[in-house]
Amino acid sequence: MRLRHLRIAVQLLCLGVFLLLFLLTEYRGADVLVYPVSLLFRIDPLAALADALAPGAFGWALLWPALLLLLLTLVLGRFFCGWICPLGTTLDGLGKLVGRGLKTPAPGWRRCKYYLLILLVVAGLLGLQLIGLFDPLAIFLRTLTLSLYPAWNLTANHAFEWFYHRQLPVLSPLADAVYPFFDSYLLAFHPPAFTLAVFTLAVFFAIVALEKVERRFWCKNLCPLGALLGLCARHALLRREPEAPCADCSACLRECRGGAVAGRGHRGGECLLCMDCEGFCPQGRVRRRFGSPKIGQGVDLSRRGVLTSLTAGLVLAPVAGGTPAVWQRHSYLLRPPGAVEESEFQRRCIRCGECMKVCIGGALHPALLDAGPLGLWTPVLVPRIGYCEYNCTLCGQVCPTGAIRRLSLEEKHKTVIGIAYFDQNRCIPFARGEECLVCEEHCPTGEKAIVFDVRPVRVGEEERLIKLPRVVRNRCIGCGICETRCPVAGVSPVRVTNEGESRRPHDPWA
Repeated sequence: MRLRHLRIAVQLLCLGVFLLLFLLTEYRGADVLVYPVSLLFRIDPLAALADALAPGAFGWALLWPALLLLLLTLVLGRFFCGWICPLGTTLDGLGKLVGRGLKTPAPGWRRCKYYLLILLVVAGLLGLQLIGLFDPLAIFLRTLTLSLYPAWNLTANHAFEWFYHRQLPVLSPLADAVYPFFDSYLLAFHPPAFTLAVFTLAVFFAIVALEKVERRFWCKNLCPLGALLGLCARHALLRREPEAPCADCSACLRECRGGAVAGRGHRGGECLLCMDCEGFCPQGRVRRRFGSPKIGQGVDLSRRGVLTSLTAGLVLAPVAGGTPAVWQRHSYLLRPPGAVEESEFQRRCIRCGECMKVCIGGALHPALLDAGPLGLWTPVLVPRIGYCEYNCTLCGQVCPTGAIRRLSLEEKHKTVIGIAYFDQNRCIPFARGEECLVCEEHCPTGEKAIVFDVRPVRVGEEERLIKLPRVVRNRCIGCGICETRCPVAGVSPVRVTNEGESRRPHDPWA
């Protein structure tokens, strides 16, 4: 059982490293993140596939580790799924709490992940990128970012506040003593709160609940990353011996968590290298040895299933591409600074949530229908909730696929996200004849993008000279702080639209 114990130790170590990198994806007083916080996606072959299918050059500098992982899979098999994948480790742990299913689904379910991979690749080739919706690493990090991390911050802050106000002997001084450590390393710079938090958690719970049907149901039957790695691992050099279960025992056939041990042989593409079969074998016959590539049992996809997947991808992509451009329907769709042109952005973004996690002003949130039905979980800037910090370039530093370009501070100051405008029916100086200077005071640009025109305004029977705000278009970059700080309740009377954004150089209104 030593290899099995080693595998569990490595799983926990990798999960700890990924959680540490997640915590380091945070503003801690420095404008540059020195740690490879996006490492999880640099080793993600699905992220590399999404980048390869997007227009433009492939991001070799960021994504070469993913190609190295594929090469190692050709030699070792699906070791990533059994030893490294944080979602797989989480399912192994939570599955024990949920309980395992009593019935094993039909073997045909294992084909679903291959059909899904075919659909995603075909759709991606035709311009529709949906890989990020099903990438297990994106699902894992999305759940942490949008749901669990905000809940952790809220719970921890309330706990420290409770101890502070109660002034309990021993416990309150202890809480005061440990709070600086939590504040510096374990809590967010800005208390996070995201839209779609409940929906994102519900999706994660659904994946965990599938453990009740079968152990690692997601990994065996639905995971497109598992399908991609399985195709590479079919003829791996590290092979299991004996290939078929022994006639006098067959314990490994019953216990295999990946369903890789079959009556006729060993399915290398389904094996997670969990090493359980070596421990379960009462005679100690099962071994792993390097050898020349050997043809094992195939994927056994049905012709009808492959044709259905191909057809779905071929139809879905042009239908989605035939809808009107999003900004023609939604003028308040704002993307992070440095985002590439919208069609390319949706093809590069894998919905990982890294940019939302690192946003200082809490401005970036996951889209539901804001970016169209296929823009689910892509980042949008919501100025009424938070603003884009003028001197921050962190979102471009953490994006693993180049959907958000890394900008220098000088480039960031010139990058236009959108342009603000005033609704004079609700703006305090226009509608009430009362002075309000909040938007101009917070405007961060070198020369203020919001200025005042002093004009007479009639209020009842009286005429007053009032400072009326006005946006200087060629100075406004659309950071949204004016909309965030506006004291009017509800929808802000100053709003940022995506008019004139830098990523649309041919915009006729720019």
